[in-house]
Amino acid sequence: MTENKGRVLLTGMSPETVDRFQPDLVEAGFEVVLEPDAGRATEHLNEQGFRAIVSYYPLETGHLGAILDSMRAKDSPNYGTGLVLLVRRDRLRAAAGLVGRGVNKALSVEEGPVVLRIVLERLIEVAKPMVLRLPLAIEVSAISGRNRFEWTTDNLSGSGMLIGTEDPPEVGTAFRFILFLPEGEVEGDAVVVRQTFEGREAVGGFGARFLAFQRDGQARLLQFLREAEA
Repeated sequence: MTENKGRVLLTGMSPETVDRFQPDLVEAGFEVVLEPDAGRATEHLNEQGFRAIVSYYPLETGHLGAILDSMRAKDSPNYGTGLVLLVRRDRLRAAAGLVGRGVNKALSVEEGPVVLRIVLERLIEVAKPMVLRLPLAIEVSAISGRNRFEWTTDNLSGSGMLIGTEDPPEVGTAFRFILFLPEGEVEGDAVVVRQTFEGREAVGGFGARFLAFQRDGQARLLQFLREAEA
């Protein structure tokens, strides 16, 4: 029996594109919700949560900003949900510039359906971020030396964290972190993947993706998240 991998929203794409990608996703266990009109897709995003969202870019109708507004709004059921853009190969470079700014992945529409399925499966491997405010120490290496910051997480998952600050590092900045869990410290390395959208998100700051953990840090973090969700 195929595992139920949850709902995925496909929007902004032609019937031909849907016909190419939908069957493989359904076969893999995704429940596919279709909404060709990106404007109406925001109604779905406001009403129900999805494991991932796939949008054609540029959109046939509507604007990507409206989708991002719905996803990143305070109390949105899709806050933290992954967004993948399907684009023509000649537009891939432009779409890739949106990665880290609300978009998780830009993928050429010429790629096979299996590639999209794999991308979505990787996006949902880790549980949706939970609102967890935990103390955090960060050390950023630069040419001028090492700078240490003490911040607080605003949400946390097994793959990354959202950190509130008025002075976020640049996207692409790698850093060493110490996360202070109740059971002890978790140390590792992470990279800044996006800055939050001013006025669109409740938290001002940046999102970071974990790169590596020291010793058993990842296992302890995942255990902590499972217990926090219970």
